[in-house]
Amino acid sequence: MGGGASSRRVVAGARTSRMADLGVLAAPAGRFAADTRAVSAVEFALVFPVLLILMLAGTQLVTYVNATRKVELIAQSISQMLSQAQPPPSATVATVNAADLHFSFDSSLVLFPYLMKDAPNQGLQWWQDIAISFASVAFTQTATNCSDTTDLSKCYAANVVWTSTGTSGGGYRPCTPAQLPADNTAAPTRATLPRSVFGPGSLIAVDVVFNFKPSFGARFIPAVRIARSMYVQPRYAALVNFDTTGNDGIATKCPGY
Repeated sequence: MGGGASSRRVVAGARTSRMADLGVLAAPAGRFAADTRAVSAVEFALVFPVLLILMLAGTQLVTYVNATRKVELIAQSISQMLSQAQPPPSATVATVNAADLHFSFDSSLVLFPYLMKDAPNQGLQWWQDIAISFASVAFTQTATNCSDTTDLSKCYAANVVWTSTGTSGGGYRPCTPAQLPADNTAAPTRATLPRSVFGPGSLIAVDVVFNFKPSFGARFIPAVRIARSMYVQPRYAALVNFDTTGNDGIATKCPGY
């Protein structure tokens, strides 16, 4: 009897000791689980990379949108400048010269100063970082039976009078063949004009191309081509021709004009 009671006391003591040991081990774990002082730091460490990527991507998106607006502004401004050339008294043909074209091209730096920052990053001069070409186009009537007054491309040929062959980019409109009609919603090209601009008279065509390269993730994100074209009829003349006096090769006068 005495031995059985003693054995039970030993077992109970051992069980109590194990429970005490477990209690000692469980106490720090419980305190660790209940401690919330570092939760914010852990959450910030997990969320910060995502927020940083979103912030940088948002900055690049704003820069891209601004570049798109500037390219469109350049095309609009240059076309307006060239289209306002005034002819001599009692004449219907105005002229522009090499100095006028250089001034028009250089004005893009004032309208789009981002070129001064982007060009060095690409290892280029600022005037190599953007392609600007301008041309004068005269329409010659080829048929008189046009029934569709909204599309005169079947009755008029679009002939290039002069073109800026010497500007950076090489995307100038060629003298030949004649410009082809394209859908109004089609992307601009150096060989086509929208159908809606065909008709009597002439126009100034300005094409601007800028390749936007994001500064963040440039190794993984390809350049985005931003292209805008503007077509404006001369304001004070029937045609704006090119005066070759002092020409340094910036433009070429097409045969027949």
